[in-house]
Amino acid sequence: MNRRNKKSKVKMGEIPPELLRHVSRLGLVSIKEYKIWCKHHNLGTGLNKSRNQLQNEIDIINRSKATERLSSSKKDQNLRNIIQQLYSKKFSNPNNEISKEITKAFKDCNKPKILLEVFLNLESTSKLFRDASHIRGITELVMHYYSWIRSLQDWKPKTHNADRQFSSLARHLLATYEVPGFMDSAWLEGNRKQQRWFKHIGMGKNIRNADGLPISLTKKMAHFFSTAPNDYTVEAAFRWGQVHALGGDRRLADVLRETRIVRSFEYDDFWLSVVRFFVRNPMLDPSLVGPVVDYIWNQKYENRRVFDERGVAEERGPEQPNFSMKGRNPESLLRQVERWHRQLGKEAKGGNLQWPHSNFNEFEFKEGTKKTGNMKFWTIRELLSSKELIGEGRAMRHCVASYAQSCSHGGCSIWTMEVEDKSGQNKMLTIDVSQSNKIIRQVRGRNNRLPTVQEMGILQRWATKEGLRIASYLRTEN
Repeated sequence: MNRRNKKSKVKMGEIPPELLRHVSRLGLVSIKEYKIWCKHHNLGTGLNKSRNQLQNEIDIINRSKATERLSSSKKDQNLRNIIQQLYSKKFSNPNNEISKEITKAFKDCNKPKILLEVFLNLESTSKLFRDASHIRGITELVMHYYSWIRSLQDWKPKTHNADRQFSSLARHLLATYEVPGFMDSAWLEGNRKQQRWFKHIGMGKNIRNADGLPISLTKKMAHFFSTAPNDYTVEAAFRWGQVHALGGDRRLADVLRETRIVRSFEYDDFWLSVVRFFVRNPMLDPSLVGPVVDYIWNQKYENRRVFDERGVAEERGPEQPNFSMKGRNPESLLRQVERWHRQLGKEAKGGNLQWPHSNFNEFEFKEGTKKTGNMKFWTIRELLSSKELIGEGRAMRHCVASYAQSCSHGGCSIWTMEVEDKSGQNKMLTIDVSQSNKIIRQVRGRNNRLPTVQEMGILQRWATKEGLRIASYLRTEN
């Protein structure tokens, strides 16, 4: 046989070592992935290739990388120019979230020239300009410029993850000692008091001695506070510290952080007795912790507004202002909670509380098409009376009716997410929005289930449109 026409064959199941090395050079991890890559680039998928064919594939990868670098360079240059134009106010119509946030930063910051230098530095060295929250965080850090303990020029990111980059930057500028990861929210959410606590811990001082703490911490509580997970808020970390110092576990801390006692630290001595009750009863279903907290709050602290005649209300005190956890057992307490829920499901004797629309707009979103038969029509609308809250609570089997007083006083607004498809209209979620700080604080489905990923996607659309933030502790179903 003529040597020129001779061609070696790859035996069944045998992969040449040089081909495996070649696949690795291409950045691929398996022969299957390699064949898909070849097909995508209109190349042969056989495993017996010449040197010229292999080199051609390497050239394709190199050209692709060069194009990516060029595109990235142009994009970075464009962003750099935009930052400078926004600073000099030559770019008056920002059309995306990042540009809008940069514009707001220059407007709000009392050190705009320093902020410009910081932005230009970080734009070229980090990935912090891909998310508006990091831009807010950088702006807050610049507000503390005269407290920086290290030069910005000396900071170099050691990771491609933007969240970890921001954590590293904040600690480089303001911390000598370790600061818990959850404290990053102080900068990302613009909480000035918590920013002072960040610097306090970063100087090696104990959180117990920081100014303006909402509660008193024992040494044990302060220790556990510093161990709270990174996705906790600072407020939730205080409860984490209390729960663990009293002998509780993460499961209890996780459910408590979704209750109102994480948003308010009034009457903390009493609420510590409630935490002790939960710790003493670890077999209590975690899904009942929230309803129990709502019941106790309502009975001990919630004023009652009674309508003796239409349009004329009398403010009366709480049902049980002297409510105590002393001598309570889970069985009797849960019976009381159940009776209260049944009572909430009935019409209020004094009339129907009503309140005006909040400052947020209702939402509509259509997905799919009639032609394909998968069209869905999503709506998010506000509930504006105790009667509507009662109906929502009945349909969803939770205690949202307990929020009637808070809604009527303007402290929060409650919304319902519904979807209509070919099967009809169905309620999906109940949503609690804080009026004062524009945060979506709680989201629950029927029987207090967590929202699905799809539902959270719809919720995020509405939140973005209305300038709302979704609380970092909210989770979705797995």
